[in-house]
Amino acid sequence: MILVFISFFATLTDGQSSTTSSAPLVPAQVRPALSPDQLPIQLRNDAAPPQVEEAEKARRETLEQEQLKLSEETQARGYWVDLSTGLMWAAKDNGQPVTWRKAERYCRDLRLGGFSDWRLGTLNELAGLVDKSDPAPERGGNVEVFSINIGRRVKGGLLLRGDPWSSNREIDRFGHPYGDGWFFDFVNAKPSGDLQYFRNTKLALCVRGPQKP
Repeated sequence: MILVFISFFATLTDGQSSTTSSAPLVPAQVRPALSPDQLPIQLRNDAAPPQVEEAEKARRETLEQEQLKLSEETQARGYWVDLSTGLMWAAKDNGQPVTWRKAERYCRDLRLGGFSDWRLGTLNELAGLVDKSDPAPERGGNVEVFSINIGRRVKGGLLLRGDPWSSNREIDRFGHPYGDGWFFDFVNAKPSGDLQYFRNTKLALCVRGPQKP
């Protein structure tokens, strides 16, 4: 009886081994390689050939040279005319931070280029001076670095050493302007009315021509 049981168990084991060994093997799936066009943008940029980097460097150097030349011409003339808007801008700001009222008075009293109808620019007019061809600079830790960054962000070769006051002001319920005006933040390229700490730290950049609201 024991021999019969052993014989039956051996036969059963051989059958299972045969079944297992005869099972087909499933080949491992290999993911096809991505073409360059399918790679993430960042990976393609990181793998940019030296020729692309050199071309971008050359473009930046050419742009800086053009900006420097325009700045020299604007400062020598004393003003710059934006042909896209017809506005005439003073070549530089008033040179020191002042209150909004002093900035308004500075432009009202300015005599430049044979004209006496200078004024503070509106927020929309100041926004039109943002040079979008140049990446937004980071706000520097000292005044000199900050002024250089601001200057790179302004069209026309204008010398702007900080954020300028605009002519825009809050209006009360009777339609009368009151309080300090808004200023234009050139680093972030947007208007700002956060004046709690900035009442005496903005400059006057004067313009003349049809007023754009």
